[in-house]
Amino acid sequence: MTNISQKDNSKKDLKGKKILYIVTQSKWGGAQKYTLELAKYFSKDNEVHIAYGEENNEDSQFLKALKKLDIKTIAIPYLVRRIDMAKDYLALMEMLKIYNAGHYDLGHLNSSKVGLLGSLAARMYAANLVNTPLRIVYTAHGFVFNEPLSKFRKKIYKFSEKISTSIQHLVITVSEADRQSAIDNEITQEQKIFTIHNGIEIDTQDFYDRETALEKLNLDKNKKYFGTIASFYKTKGYEYLIEAIKILKDEKSPILDQYQWILIGDGPQLDNIKTKVKEHELESYIKFLGAKDKAHKYIKAFDAFVLPSVKEGLPYTLLEAGLAKVPIIATRVGGVAEIIEDQKTGLLITPANPLSLTKAFDAIKNLDQNIIENNYQNIKNNFSLQKTLIKTKEVYNKLF
Repeated sequence: MTNISQKDNSKKDLKGKKILYIVTQSKWGGAQKYTLELAKYFSKDNEVHIAYGEENNEDSQFLKALKKLDIKTIAIPYLVRRIDMAKDYLALMEMLKIYNAGHYDLGHLNSSKVGLLGSLAARMYAANLVNTPLRIVYTAHGFVFNEPLSKFRKKIYKFSEKISTSIQHLVITVSEADRQSAIDNEITQEQKIFTIHNGIEIDTQDFYDRETALEKLNLDKNKKYFGTIASFYKTKGYEYLIEAIKILKDEKSPILDQYQWILIGDGPQLDNIKTKVKEHELESYIKFLGAKDKAHKYIKAFDAFVLPSVKEGLPYTLLEAGLAKVPIIATRVGGVAEIIEDQKTGLLITPANPLSLTKAFDAIKNLDQNIIENNYQNIKNNFSLQKTLIKTKEVYNKLF
């Protein structure tokens, strides 16, 4: 963990500032949860606005939470997740317009695309010398260039990050793995990038008990379940999970007599994954339950939580599963190994490796109960939301 400052900046007040958070989309996920928590905290003493893209796919959970907090939201109609040069240019102009109208003291950007477009818009805004100084902070929720991509595409994403970080005043990574990756790839200077782990409210997590969760999900109480909560993006590694279940089927594994897999979430890869399940005739083993508001509440329905991702930042779902005292199987990517220590607080497996998953499914049946308790204490002691907020305030204070 980076030592943000030798002096205690957390005691310095951050009041009376105008802060803008920008996210690519409102669809609920880690970046949205992160942004919401920061906005809630800093809106107590500052004026906070949130701008978001993908206007045609608005998420009611995110927007209702902001309305409840009385935080102004600004839609960016042309900001979309995929690369679209025409729309990206128009989104850039929209962001510049928002900066000009708002005269913000601080802009906090989330996601690679917003990081680039928001930074370029900030540079254009700063060119007008009569404008108030705008400090730009960027949080990388996992760098795209760490995904399994061609060498050419990796170079493009690295170049994009280098451009944006050259404009940004400070960069936050949610894992030390990502911070070190940025330094190793010469994305930015070491002195302007800081690790701040995601954190959650320890004492207010409201999980359904197992019986209630199973009933609400319409699941058989006599079955056992491996469960996953994640959006259906390629980075989430669902294809490898399906391949692993197919291996168990081909081997006539007794695991299939005891367990089913429940997948909570939606997203652009959902139809592809459903097609694979049908092709392999795995429908009787896998249940697609769609997206759920406050999906973490259902975690105790799982006998084990599975995260088969090929790229992550620092997943909130693992923190939630740990607090719910549900054993965890997760791939060793991004900041996952900063939460889970193999055989001590959960099971770590090789990413993009179906065989590694099948072995973990078998091993989890005999998991030492101390591992579950160890992870609970680990989350409770090291990943509180309060720590995240205080460290973020320390970073902000470096700019004022």
